[in-house]
Order: sequence, then structure tokens, then C-alpha cells
Amino acid sequence: MYIFLIYILIALLAFFEINGGSALLRKILIIPFVVLFVLASIRWERGTDWQSYINLFENVDNIFYLLAFEPGFYYLNYIVASISDNYTIVLILQAIIIYGLHFHIIKKYSISPFVSLMIWFGFYMGSIFFVRFNVALAITLFSFIFIAERKFWKFLICILIAFSFHRSAILFIPAYFLFDKTFTRKQLLLGMTLSFFLSAIFGIGLNFLGTINLGIISEKATAYAEAGSEYAEEPTRSAFQIMLVGSSYRILLLLLIVGFYYELYVENKTFRGLLNLYFAGMCIFIIVTPVSVSVARMSQYYEYFQFLMIPYFILRFEYRSNRNLVLVCIMLFYLMRLKSNVSFYEDLYVPYKTIFNKELPVEIG
Repeated sequence: MYIFLIYILIALLAFFEINGGSALLRKILIIPFVVLFVLASIRWERGTDWQSYINLFENVDNIFYLLAFEPGFYYLNYIVASISDNYTIVLILQAIIIYGLHFHIIKKYSISPFVSLMIWFGFYMGSIFFVRFNVALAITLFSFIFIAERKFWKFLICILIAFSFHRSAILFIPAYFLFDKTFTRKQLLLGMTLSFFLSAIFGIGLNFLGTINLGIISEKATAYAEAGSEYAEEPTRSAFQIMLVGSSYRILLLLLIVGFYYELYVENKTFRGLLNLYFAGMCIFIIVTPVSVSVARMSQYYEYFQFLMIPYFILRFEYRSNRNLVLVCIMLFYLMRLKSNVSFYEDLYVPYKTIFNKELPVEIG
């Protein structure tokens, strides 16, 4: 399958990078981004939410869509639709944002760009099948520059732009203040423990918001709570089980940092900031997921930075054999994550369909 072949190729390049090929690979880093950009831009009827997005583009004059979608995303479609009936242009413009910003951040901040690329692809399929949420994620990722440089107003502008593509981006504002904090080992472990208790409180609060008259806020709260309940009724994969499985590797990662990487956390400002963001995402995931898997997506704004953080684990090892062993473990883990992500909506990803073979029958999301 093409998705796994791409991952394996990137993983092999990451292995070469760790074993002395970093200087050469930095010169060709743009190539995999161009490949992913093309795959994301020329796809047709592939990925989730395709039908709702194409309906927006084809009926952009309908005022309903201005109310249903965020203004940035709506007007992007409106402007393109006013000059062309080619929906691929909308995809290309969004892909430029996503891959341009990711390339810039990975090149600037990753200490091992191809490892970061491997992790990004393994966890998020490299945003090939992006939705507007991925555009917002890319913009919040870019805001990391202003978090690191402590430029709040530029950071806030980025968040507002991201907010215009997906309202949930507003939840990333606390990241600016978290970045500069230094937590003790006890505080990190206590925060992880309290997250499990807060999970029950969050469920009560979400149900309470649904019972009071706060307009769209109450409607959203009710919808998310009902969605979480329906998900939990599935016997093979309840929302609580998703939280337990998903939090297991997150907790393991935190314990490794507390036990073996805490000195790096204290000494290295960038690693400390990345870990703080990831830690916040882990806590949000634990608190929210048992109530609503849909709402848990907000944790991705913080956990997204894992592909910048995890390379520090590999390069911390002095001996090449140890680095390679850790890298192989990480490769296998994200390969399993990729397999899980693909299997969830496999009919919407496979086969890959493009603008050049639109007659190919596929299931449309």
C-alpha cells in the first residue's frame, strides 16, 4: 500500500540521517515535502469530510455555509469559486499553507528533520488528506516561532488566523505561557495523576453546559456529550478504552523524561518548552477523551509538537548502536500508529484517486 511505502522510505532516510547522513539530507529536505504537497493537492474524493467541503465550494453563495464554516475557510472557497470552478485550486492553496509552514518549522527547529518527518507522517499521515483542522494546526505550529521568541502579539495574530479556519485553535493560547515554565518532577507526575480525576469533572461540566441556555455553546456541549456517549456504546472500543490505550504510551514517555531526561528538560529551553506543550496535550487527552472523543481533538494542538521533541531522545544517546535501537523502536511504534490511523478510514484513503482519474469509483467521506 502506497501510504506504508512512503513511511518506510522516510524511515530509511531517517536511519541514514541518524548514522551520519544529516548534512546531505538537509540539502534535499524539500523533496519529500514537495512529494507530499503534490499528493495532497491532486487527490480527488479522498479523505474525510470531502463531500461537505465540495458542497461548500459548489454552493458558496448560500448564506448557510458562511454560518456553518469559519470565515477564513469560507472566504478562501468564496474567492476561488468567484474566479474558477476548479476545486483543486482550493486544495493547492491549503497545501501551500500546510507544507510551507511545516517545512519552515522542521528545518528551523528540528535537530533531526527526517526523524521529525517520519513521526509526523506516522501519526498524521503527513496531512495528505487534510481538512481545515490541519490548516489551523499548521498555523499554530508556525506560531511556535513567536512563542520561543516571546513575541505575544505576533503569536496571538497567528492564533486568530488559525481560529478563522477552525474555532478550536483558540484553545492554544495558553501554550504561550506554558512554554517558559519549569516544572519539577513531582509537579509533572501530580499533573498526570490529577488528569484522571479531572476527567470525571469535565464530563459533569459538559453535561451542565448542555442544560443551560448559552446558545451555540450549549448546543455544541450537548452534541459532543451525545457523540461521546454513542462512541462509548460501541462494545469493541469505548471512549474510556481509547483513553486508557492512548494515554499508556503518553504516560510512558512522561515517565522516561522524568526518570532519565529531566536534566535535559532543565538545561535545554527548547526541549523544556516542547515537553511542556506535549505534557499539556497529554493531560487534555486524559481529561477529555472518556467524555467525548471528538472534543479530545483539542489536545492535538499541544501534542502535535511531539515530532520536534522526540528526536532529542534519540540523539541523547552517545553510542550509535543505542541510538539505532531507540530509532527502530520509534519507527515501529509510529508504523503501528500509521496502521491504526489508516484502518480507521481505510476506504477513504485507499485506493488513491487523483484529478487525472476522476472516473475511478471510490467511497466518498
